[in-house]
Amino acid sequence: MNRVVKSTTLYASPFSKEYWRDAAAELRDTRMLVFAALMIALRVALKSLGIPIAADLKINIAFFVNAFGAMVFGPVVAIVAAAISDTLGCLLFPSGAYFFPFIFIEIAGSLIFALFLYRARVTATRVILSRFCIDFFVNIVMNTPIMWVYYKMILGKSYTIFQLPRIIKNLALFPLESVLLILFLTATMPIGRRFGLLYDKGESLKMQKRQIVLLVTLFAIGAACVGGYYVYNYNTKNHTSSLSPAEVTAMNAALTEDGLAQGLLEENQIATVNKVSKKLRGDTTVEFTIYQTSEGTDLAAAAGYLEKSAKGDDTLTRVGAGSAVLVLDSVENVTGMSVKPVEAE
Repeated sequence: MNRVVKSTTLYASPFSKEYWRDAAAELRDTRMLVFAALMIALRVALKSLGIPIAADLKINIAFFVNAFGAMVFGPVVAIVAAAISDTLGCLLFPSGAYFFPFIFIEIAGSLIFALFLYRARVTATRVILSRFCIDFFVNIVMNTPIMWVYYKMILGKSYTIFQLPRIIKNLALFPLESVLLILFLTATMPIGRRFGLLYDKGESLKMQKRQIVLLVTLFAIGAACVGGYYVYNYNTKNHTSSLSPAEVTAMNAALTEDGLAQGLLEENQIATVNKVSKKLRGDTTVEFTIYQTSEGTDLAAAAGYLEKSAKGDDTLTRVGAGSAVLVLDSVENVTGMSVKPVEAE
């Protein structure tokens, strides 16, 4: 086997030419490439297996292999191995349409493990930080826009950017995954050292009070970020997509009736919901469009229109727009509304 002579230097950080020189040298080491192939096979085989924690909640055990492999062969090989394992996993165990950008999720996770653990004095702090970066920045922040594009381009559906169950799952499992990974590396690092794969025995992996504080702090930071984004997203997004057909019909009827009662709408005019802005604390604001009906208008169907459907109905003519404030934050009992003057066309 072609085994290159490598230094045994441990680096405090990956921000040096020597670090990346050693990482690139792993590509020329046949022994290391064979080990990488073994890790790829294990990752693909274990991808669908997990440790059950609760209903619909489990820890995927493939990330143990991912972490150990990235720690051994470094970031350069880790990027290649992640790309191969993602492709093989999709070919051998397809779970839907193949979407190339998902490969960047795999690469990012492997790269983060490598940057924190390869050629380093591995500590519990490094393990905790690596797991937090993957759970928060990769699984939540990076994965969200990729899923949005996947749903839109491949499935032709809308994707809820803020998926609370998925986010809670990543935050809830982060402390447990970190502790389990520390225990796993504590057991496997001495073996890796004995076989000449690692240059650190993992003697600094013991959990102390400061690591427990770090776990709690990172969990709190992640929860605060998610909570803040949830409030912002809830208060600024258009909630029309979450309305049921019955709720849309009730809201359109209330807008139309209230507009007629205030003399803001004329006979044979209807209001259709365009945008619904809700506040966690406060009233709900509804923006609507006013249409003139004709003899050919199906009034029963038009009563349940959202703006998009109304635009596509040739029997309706747009004559104005307006907004209303729901005094009661309910779309099933839309009463007590204050309607602003209709905007001139």
